Amino acid sequence: MTKRGDSPITKWDDIDHRGDSFHDFPTYIKHWEEAKPWGWELRILTENGLHTFNLKWKDYKRPRELSQRKHP
Repeated sequence: MTKRGDSPITKWDDIDHRGDSFHDFPTYIKHWEEAKPWGWELRILTENGLHTFNLKWKDYKRPRELSQRKHP
């Protein structure tokens, strides 16, 4: 029996439930990654809107300041 969301790459029974998750964005358009002092900001644009993920390191910060490069 398969559960909703199963794919050839990820089987829900293989995940050890530490907070792991899997998301499909079937209406994906574009994505951006931006370095932050605390980690990364990942933005995914879909036909349904913008999804933003703040990927923060638990016990680490960048050793120096980031340059001010802007995305087009």
